[in-house]
Amino acid sequence: MTSSPARTPPPSPGPEPARGSGLSSGLRRTIIAIVIIAIVVIGIISYAVAGFAYTSTRLANADKSLNTVISHQNSLNTTFKDMDTKFNGLSNTASFDPTAAHTLFDQFVALMKAAGTTIDQDDQSLVSAKDSLNQRSWLTTFTRSSLDKDAARIDHARKGLAIAKTVAGDYVLDGEFIQAFLDAAADLDTLGTQSANADVASAKLTLTAMRTHVDKALQLSTAPGLPAELHDLMVDFGTLVTDFGKLLEAAAAGDNTAVTSAEMRVEADANKIGKYDFTKIGTEIDTFYKPLVDSFNSEMARASAA
Repeated sequence: MTSSPARTPPPSPGPEPARGSGLSSGLRRTIIAIVIIAIVVIGIISYAVAGFAYTSTRLANADKSLNTVISHQNSLNTTFKDMDTKFNGLSNTASFDPTAAHTLFDQFVALMKAAGTTIDQDDQSLVSAKDSLNQRSWLTTFTRSSLDKDAARIDHARKGLAIAKTVAGDYVLDGEFIQAFLDAAADLDTLGTQSANADVASAKLTLTAMRTHVDKALQLSTAPGLPAELHDLMVDFGTLVTDFGKLLEAAAAGDNTAVTSAEMRVEADANKIGKYDFTKIGTEIDTFYKPLVDSFNSEMARASAA
């Protein structure tokens, strides 16, 4: 019996071929590009949001500083206007009261000195506010125009403050002149009463005080904004003091001829002083300061603009 040939076993199956992802390489690149773009867009949006938030905070702080400064300077502008009223009140000889007027100018000088301090503080706050607008500039690319606008407003406010500082400082000197002048005027009233009562001893003491006040006023009479007439006025006051001293000496000596001569000179001195036009002087002071005050108001108006 013939035997059957042996069967050859079937070949082992080879490794299963790797399955593809199902995405072509071109599609994969497209998806990767989209993801990258999405990340960039999200980053830009986050940058913009952070920039706007940062800018909003800085603008709010700057606006707060500006509003405070503008409020202060509005009050100062009112005080500037009061100067005209106070000085023109000196021309009303019918109701002129040196003591009452002195109180008003004491308040005025105190206000102007305080204003100078406030101006310095306000200017420093604006410097800080502007510095803050320029911080982290890399974060504010999209909001630079808003920051630049507020920076320009701050610049105008600082220009206004510089003008206000000048005016306030000058007004302090002017006010101090008027204080000394009013002291001399009050002394003159006292001298008149003492002379009428033949109180020579007291009159001599008053005359000494008057000389001090007149000399101080003379030194201050060339302060900014004060017209030349005020210097001339204090020179004439000095002459009056000298002639009044001679009158008192003649009275103490009992020299009637010298008394009569001195009285005539004192009367002529008083008449000369009485001819000064304080309304005109007040107008001249106003004319001097008006351009400065107008420039101050112009700069503050620009600082106030939204």
